[in-house]
Amino acid sequence: MRGASTALTAPRRTNHLYEFWGKARPPTDEGPQWHPLVFHCVDVAAVGCTFLRECPLLRKRLATLMGIGEEQLVPLAGYLLALHDIGKFAKRFQSKVPHLLPRCFGEPDERSYDHGAGGMMLYSKERDLFGLHGDTPLSWRPLVSAVTGHHGTPPSGEDADIRRLFGKAGVEAARLFASEVRTLFDLPDKLNIARRCEPASYAVAGLAVLSDWVGSKVEWFPYQDRSLGADLRAYWHSAQQRAENALRKSGVLPARPSTEGLRYSDLVKGLKGAPSPMQQWASAVDLPEGPALFMIEDETGSGKTEAALMLAHRLMAARKADGLYMALPTMATANAMFARLEGTHRRLFADGELPSVVLAHGARKMHDGFRAAMDIGAMREEPFGQAESDETASSACAAWIADDRRRSFLADVGAGTVDQALLSILPSKHQSLRLLGLMRNVLILDEVHAYDAYMQREIEALLRFQAGLGGSAILLSATLPRIIRQRLGDAFVNSLGTEFAESPLSLDYPLASVQAGGSLRQSKVEGRADRARSVPVRFLRSVSEALDEVVQAANKGAAVLYIRNSVDDALEARAELLDRGLDPANVDLFHARFALTDRLAIEERVLTAFGKSSSAEQRRGKVLVATQVVEQSLDLDFDVLVTDLAPIDLLIQRAGRLWRHERGKRPVPLELLVVSPPAVPDADESWYKRLLPRAAYVYKAHALLWLTAKVLEDEGEIDSPTRLRSLIEGVYAEDVDVPSGLMENLLDTQGANSAERGIANTATLKLTDGYTQRGGAWNKDVQTVTRIADDKHVTLRLARLQAGVWVPYAHDDTPGEPWRAWCLSEVSVPKRRVSGEAISPEHSQAASEIKASWGRYDEDKVLILLNEAPARSGQYEALVAAGEDGRTAVLRYDEAEGLKFV
Repeated sequence: MRGASTALTAPRRTNHLYEFWGKARPPTDEGPQWHPLVFHCVDVAAVGCTFLRECPLLRKRLATLMGIGEEQLVPLAGYLLALHDIGKFAKRFQSKVPHLLPRCFGEPDERSYDHGAGGMMLYSKERDLFGLHGDTPLSWRPLVSAVTGHHGTPPSGEDADIRRLFGKAGVEAARLFASEVRTLFDLPDKLNIARRCEPASYAVAGLAVLSDWVGSKVEWFPYQDRSLGADLRAYWHSAQQRAENALRKSGVLPARPSTEGLRYSDLVKGLKGAPSPMQQWASAVDLPEGPALFMIEDETGSGKTEAALMLAHRLMAARKADGLYMALPTMATANAMFARLEGTHRRLFADGELPSVVLAHGARKMHDGFRAAMDIGAMREEPFGQAESDETASSACAAWIADDRRRSFLADVGAGTVDQALLSILPSKHQSLRLLGLMRNVLILDEVHAYDAYMQREIEALLRFQAGLGGSAILLSATLPRIIRQRLGDAFVNSLGTEFAESPLSLDYPLASVQAGGSLRQSKVEGRADRARSVPVRFLRSVSEALDEVVQAANKGAAVLYIRNSVDDALEARAELLDRGLDPANVDLFHARFALTDRLAIEERVLTAFGKSSSAEQRRGKVLVATQVVEQSLDLDFDVLVTDLAPIDLLIQRAGRLWRHERGKRPVPLELLVVSPPAVPDADESWYKRLLPRAAYVYKAHALLWLTAKVLEDEGEIDSPTRLRSLIEGVYAEDVDVPSGLMENLLDTQGANSAERGIANTATLKLTDGYTQRGGAWNKDVQTVTRIADDKHVTLRLARLQAGVWVPYAHDDTPGEPWRAWCLSEVSVPKRRVSGEAISPEHSQAASEIKASWGRYDEDKVLILLNEAPARSGQYEALVAAGEDGRTAVLRYDEAEGLKFV
């Protein structure tokens, strides 16, 4: 295969190629009414080639995956990208705008047609037309599927009569076009490849989506008159110039990383004191060649995030990564991480660079810090002559990429929920674009222990893709069971394609490990001296005892956290505390059943009252009743912590919110108070449910809860870091013993976990399948979900009556963004509690008008019309359809308590 060239051989009779349109617009617009297909294909190829030249890391990794040299990759990629719309030479496509139908076709054929699938079928039937040859017929197929699947999903491989779809003239034009482009890139008539390129096809698919989006924007690639087609060489030259300008304006080119050796004080604002032992390890550990998996296991609050940032900086400085993406369990933890990164991320990059930083989750546009950092305006084009079934990348991807949850993977620094990363390995539209970004970045997964069996299996698939595409990953956890650590490491290693010498997993703690190049290096690391402590555990045998402890501690001036395992329990607990005399102004409530506007306000209020910078006056006598929303990654500090019994890893996480920062003398002794039944040897299936009936439906693995209570009763304390590993393994080891009355529950838990892993294994994409329809993962009947749960959820949108007009519950006056107030008015509830709307006839017209203003992705959301409750100012009531029978029920909502069912 020879290098690219701008020279062409003697001109051939190709003028009729320029009669085929590639882009068109309504005839009322000024300027050329259509853009020749040949020009558009060259535009897209120019974008892809320029992007590869500007991204040396991606160019190197893609060349390695395809088994060719970097100098061969660019012209080959250009050729493949130029073929992305080869299906548009079909008579069926050209007939979409009848007055532009080339003369060679005669009468139009206006039946439905998908030009991506048409291009793939053309390859299947007329392989010699493409000039692609390999050891097997499948060698090139994933790559052709990748470029023709630039709409965001692999094209179907259905059988069809190519002559009927394309017409003889269309096939001949496609053949001539392929030949012309091979000449343009100075490629031989027959391109051979010695290896199958399934992994590479995912990256090529992402490159095709991105290139077609950029190459389709009229702003950057204005429509050209077909008379310019006399010299394709000259057009290619001008297209490259436009591509350089377009890529700069699009903001998708990577910033140059800093090559200076930064210190922790450079990376983390406000960092004081010497680096911890784990942070020192991250600063000095040898970086392997090729993809590497780093695991950092250290206690809560020990500075794991800073250690991960140092590793990411060193990988970037060594040109082993372009940027980083931090994946976290929840929106709240992602918000907190974004706040830590924003402002310091620039130091990871060279002077003069303007790196992009993006927050990625479903409510990121509601985060004021994110809105200040990014322009979230959508870039949309709706090409003329496109049927709904044949949506192009310029319309589909423009809307997709303008959504910063997705664009975050092309940003230099991203922080968001793990769900956004997991969508890269699920059959979700444009998942390849996520992968294109991830393979160039360091993937950092925080709280990696905090997922169920389904998500753990997804994370294993994510690590397989990251390693298989040449990327590195960093995993962080305070409480990682040995069996999960083994699975995560195996998943990464299995994609490296090297022999791996098995080593027994160390049970040391804290522990740092590196897997790469067929080896596993494990290093015992000392814990932070200022974090070593023993937290006594005291059990409370009733909820009433817990409430007494909270009241007594608050009256002593302590800052108190009471964690309940269900929202309804949290609501009841706050009501009980007020009945026992606590001031409502001093008792806050934080759970997931608040409208987003109130939840964001509560999150800010909680961080102010209990965060690292909170003053003694702000904290004194304050109580927070919360659910699991506070147990991960939020930097909160309490004097007293009371909690319902939960699995051991979660209790350790919760204990990390107790005496988290140095504050001098505390008003009460250090201890963790756990509401739990005693771990009696004759415990039966109702052992947990008798004390905490609602929580029994939240944490169904009651055998693991019994083991948690047992190890804490035996130890009497949480000794950190010395005994953390033994606590975790005492619950999650494979050879644990439980009472006979709980054995069935243990077996049910293991069976459910196995089933969830099986479902996830079926749902996730396979690196070895390549970007094709193989295996049925892309079946349109299969719903793509990142999480499964017993309770399906529904999103409610709250509306209130103002001056006789129904308006969103949230107050928001952002100019030009009416959707924002509706998003801020959303709250999610289990579908078993709300099955639909209950709009009275008198309000049906108003409800219809409201819903007509919503976007197409809001169709499944339930409108709730809130009426002010007569009993209390600021409280609202509404009717909803509830349960499978759709009976009418009443819900109440106010900003202090959130949503509850009457």
